[in-house]
Amino acid sequence: MNKRIGIIDIGSNSVRLLLADIGENNSIRIINELKEYLRLGAGLDKNKFLSEEKIQLCLDTLATYKNICSAFEVSEITAVATEAVRSAKNQKEFLDTIENNIELKINVLTGTEEAYYDYFSTINSMNIDNALIMDIGGASTELILVKNRELVNSISVPFGAINLIKQFGINDVLEKDQETDLKTFLTEQFNKLEWLKEAKGFTLIGIGGSIRTLGKIHRKSVDYPLNLMHNYHIKNTDVISIYNLVKTKTNAQRKKIKGLSSDRADIFVGAAAAIETLIDLCSIEDIIISRNGIREGLLYSHICKNNVPVENVLDFSINTILINHHSNIDHAKHIYHLMNSLYHGLSSLVKSSFNLERIIKTSAMLHDIGSNITYYFHHKHSLYMILNSQINGISHKELVMSACIAAGHRDDNFPINYSEYKILISKEDITIIKNLGLLLRISESLDRSMISIVKDVECTIDKDTVIIKTISDKSPDIEIKEALNSTEDFKNQFEKKLYIV
Repeated sequence: MNKRIGIIDIGSNSVRLLLADIGENNSIRIINELKEYLRLGAGLDKNKFLSEEKIQLCLDTLATYKNICSAFEVSEITAVATEAVRSAKNQKEFLDTIENNIELKINVLTGTEEAYYDYFSTINSMNIDNALIMDIGGASTELILVKNRELVNSISVPFGAINLIKQFGINDVLEKDQETDLKTFLTEQFNKLEWLKEAKGFTLIGIGGSIRTLGKIHRKSVDYPLNLMHNYHIKNTDVISIYNLVKTKTNAQRKKIKGLSSDRADIFVGAAAAIETLIDLCSIEDIIISRNGIREGLLYSHICKNNVPVENVLDFSINTILINHHSNIDHAKHIYHLMNSLYHGLSSLVKSSFNLERIIKTSAMLHDIGSNITYYFHHKHSLYMILNSQINGISHKELVMSACIAAGHRDDNFPINYSEYKILISKEDITIIKNLGLLLRISESLDRSMISIVKDVECTIDKDTVIIKTISDKSPDIEIKEALNSTEDFKNQFEKKLYIV
């Protein structure tokens, strides 16, 4: 039985709603997401009181969100607030107004809790061992040091995209004296954190709207082929280039930069300065964007017993997708087992300069998800669905390769425009895709009945031939006959005659 939950995040820049189903084996299915830019952080006066106008705007937004939750028959709502409400002198008035008017209880997170949920959303959706996480919001910035997948140190500092702009009076172009003061302030604040020295050379995981905006600007500039932000990689030099671009522009000019929304144009430069300063201070070369944050951290806390992270990010993500698409999980697992056996038996023929394990697992386990649209030509649908699914635990390159391999499991002549993905895959990768696509097709043939008649395979490679021996308790004649349809393609790709017995 599914459990439908709503998570509301009252931030200093925006107020967001996430609706999700928690289903079989703790699978997650996001069903809706909304946001309103209220800029509560800008509504704090010099005495740290939230304005009546901002309180009313928030009340109206939350009333709408609560009605949406009712319409979607949500069984539980978790509502949290961060720095703008946390620092407000009239916090109690704000919370009482919300509770008395719409019966919504809000939990004001401490800075430590906010940082923890950022960590929890990251560790459950990315393959990272050591990293520095930065979540720059409207009025606060969370920094989290991760070593061996564990949270080692964290802090929430009370400056973000909105209050940095206010503090240094940045209304348009970032003037040189403003930049000097801003960068001096940021450097002094970061240098107070002794433990940041331990993050030297670490990858920076970026969370929050400003860091996602960095990714959007860069994606537009390189004509990136995927509409995916999670796990998007940027080099430090690209971040510095974007910062140098936006600091010289007026607000009107920034609005014309592709990827920079008009809602964020006036506050982005302060956040970009903070990111650039941290990158320089910690000698960071690689930045990875996370589209997850507090809301997803709270979501994972619903499914992770005793807040122990999921054991394997990729496995959890794949299983969730299979469940959500009503796929035959036993068949998917068996195809993966057969393909893995074929790959290891024939690894000397499938030459690669990098590890293919995650690609093999993803393409094999998800090769049939297109059947959820229609069985006919489902390999075509699988290509699109894999490319447009947020599969956690693999890189975008691995995602593209997995999708193309899955597309070839029924038809070697299925046309794929590889040039569209040239920024991600090379000629060597295309050869690997075709080789693994063929192994996937043979594996699928060897489970044509979908009842695991062929338990396993053993491979023998000779000078001019390859023999695949099937291991089975019953006669696998139909499966072998089907698999032998790939002998011509096998000969073309590997220059060896294939025998299957």
